[in-house]
Amino acid sequence: MYKIKIMNEYLHGPIWVINSDGIPVWKYACIEEDAILTQLNEKAMQMFSSYYEFDSHDSPCWFNHEKEKAEKDIMLDLITKIKKRLEEINDGSFEIEDLETDRLNSL
Repeated sequence: MYKIKIMNEYLHGPIWVINSDGIPVWKYACIEEDAILTQLNEKAMQMFSSYYEFDSHDSPCWFNHEKEKAEKDIMLDLITKIKKRLEEINDGSFEIEDLETDRLNSL
């Protein structure tokens, strides 16, 4: 059984497909072919990646925590929509593990 982990990462959307061996899978038809998920994943990726600033604040790479905190409700809405869509298309071949909602709510 596959596991869909919801977790943000730079230049990667929050949807991570993990196979039964615990290895990330890049192409998973159920996700890749769903236009709604693709769009939501892309929006969340662009938003999260925008929090990284390069050659800023006397650092080669700086994460803007204040911007993330200010936009957390927008990201929470995207994560909720992603989870809802995953639940709609789940044919029993995967389970969903949300690692983002609690993290965002604690900001």
